Amino acid sequence: MQVLKEKISKHIKDNSILYIIILMSFMIGIASGSFTINTLNDIQKENMMKYIDNFYIIISQMKIIPIEVFKQSVLNNFETTFVLWLLGATIIGIPFIFLVVGIRGFLLGFSIGFLINQFKYKGIIFTLIAILPQNILVLISLFFISATCINFSMYILKNRRFNVNDLFSQFVTYTLIIYSAFSLMIVGGVFEAYITPNILYLLKNIIQ
Repeated sequence: MQVLKEKISKHIKDNSILYIIILMSFMIGIASGSFTINTLNDIQKENMMKYIDNFYIIISQMKIIPIEVFKQSVLNNFETTFVLWLLGATIIGIPFIFLVVGIRGFLLGFSIGFLINQFKYKGIIFTLIAILPQNILVLISLFFISATCINFSMYILKNRRFNVNDLFSQFVTYTLIIYSAFSLMIVGGVFEAYITPNILYLLKNIIQ
């Protein structure tokens, strides 16, 4: 365990600037998503409120099937991981990796911004209890995967005259690291599917 902590600490230290840039991309996405709420007209907000009301009807009747939620969560996160992995295996993928991180930030910022805009302090409670816990695991994995993808893309860029065997070995290691980190997203999916719905059920009278 101590060795693992040291490796993680060294990894973060060696890539501190890269993580700062990734975090900035994510925060820009968060801010953009939050500000977009102000551009919605009353009809659009009303339609979104109807969607939330229907969602709570499903919650109250406990019609949510955890395994289906889990499958969808894993699929969504796998798609993001696959795109990042693919971009990391190219020379020109680096800017698009930052874009993917920014888009994830935008979606999260929009969701949180809308909840707080419409429900005020209730939206904050909902965000802290039902949204952030599962997303913390996903975001840790997302940032690590993004940094790994960028590093591998830079490795390819710096070693254009590489040996095929060396490249293949590095690519296999790169792939194993990426999809090992993806397992943390799977844990987030378990939380979203089996824990979050029960939390929402307990909170439905508070939020509504």
